[in-house]
Amino acid sequence: MLLESQLLSKVLDEKNFFVTKQFNINESDFGTQRPVYEFIKDYVREYGETPDYRTVVGKFEQFDYQPEVSDTFPYLCKSLKSAVTKRKSFELLQKEATKNFKTMGGTEFINWMANEVHQIQQVANSATSTGTNIAVNGLERKDWYKDNKEKRSYTFIPTPYQSLTRWLGGGFELGDYLLLMAFTNRGKTWIGTQFGQTAWRNGFGVMHYSPELSKKQTTYRWETLDGHYNNVDLRRGQLDNEDEYLEYLDTFNENNENPYIVKTMEDLPDGLTVDLIEADLQMNPNVQMVIIDGFNLMVHGKGNNLRNNMTMTSRRLRQIFGRYQVAGLVIHQTTGSSEKDKAGDEDDDGLRIVKPPKLTDYSESIALIQDPATILTFDQHDGVGKISIEKAREPNVGKVLDLNCNFNYGYIREATAVDQF
Repeated sequence: MLLESQLLSKVLDEKNFFVTKQFNINESDFGTQRPVYEFIKDYVREYGETPDYRTVVGKFEQFDYQPEVSDTFPYLCKSLKSAVTKRKSFELLQKEATKNFKTMGGTEFINWMANEVHQIQQVANSATSTGTNIAVNGLERKDWYKDNKEKRSYTFIPTPYQSLTRWLGGGFELGDYLLLMAFTNRGKTWIGTQFGQTAWRNGFGVMHYSPELSKKQTTYRWETLDGHYNNVDLRRGQLDNEDEYLEYLDTFNENNENPYIVKTMEDLPDGLTVDLIEADLQMNPNVQMVIIDGFNLMVHGKGNNLRNNMTMTSRRLRQIFGRYQVAGLVIHQTTGSSEKDKAGDEDDDGLRIVKPPKLTDYSESIALIQDPATILTFDQHDGVGKISIEKAREPNVGKVLDLNCNFNYGYIREATAVDQF
């Protein structure tokens, strides 16, 4: 297939194998050139660099090397994904449909066919970028940092906190719908990102949607939490320990099998929809956790009744998380009126009392508190944070975890380790 040869030829010419991981290209996307892709992948893993094109040409007679391919990587990768969709459609019609037509009843066959076509259609109609897999793009992030410097500019996923993990009976269970609520500008994005970072460090693949922040902003927060690099200096390219940071980025390479895929405003030109999330999960079966940083920022369908549309979004998310057996964390901002009601609460020293929102501080749709299996609320002020369990399967609703928070250096820790069983 010419398209497969063009993509692999460009990879060899530009010594840039990691870009295939960036666009989630894998063995299953190749037909005639699959052995060539697997050889290049194994070579990069063993020797740490992309092989010379002459090495590959000499080993594979069927490889039609195409020098100086002018098309861009995004175009080639998306075209290959489109070709895969067409191939799956052909296989569905020629093989599976013929077999099932003979063995299934009429209604059963129609329902099966509609579901299969719908899944293929979702992938085909996804017009967004495939996101950025920060588990493998250490080289790209080195370029980000250098650019900043020049311009100055399994079943349960553990939580980052030992007590919370214990209170939740082992952490976040795969297939569950989880909700994190907080008032605006309290640090809920930091908390949600730390949940994802901890999941990835424990061997779980993560899909992280952040419709509000940019790709770099999201990734730098992740790095700050993971490596405790000064977030302000990181964004400016002025780290005091930049040699250590650059060595840290070397660990993000092809040896990391579990993905951490970030999709931000650059990747979501038409907004974040439930259909897009399902298509991404179909394309990335090694993802076990989904983070949606901003329920309000999702596209909730057409029509003037926003409340009903949000209800439908919440219900569909619950179904998708269960169907694909992923822990789905939805981050939601509580209403301004609820925050206003709690304003002015101070202790004897005149300091604002840190109070996580209550279960009733939801907005727009009651489905937001009906659908999740676990609901956590968070509040923070002057480095003092609290997470409250507002809903859970375990008999620990109402327990509050005290935290010490230093977001700029990525430290969010339990204030105490008291056993509260």
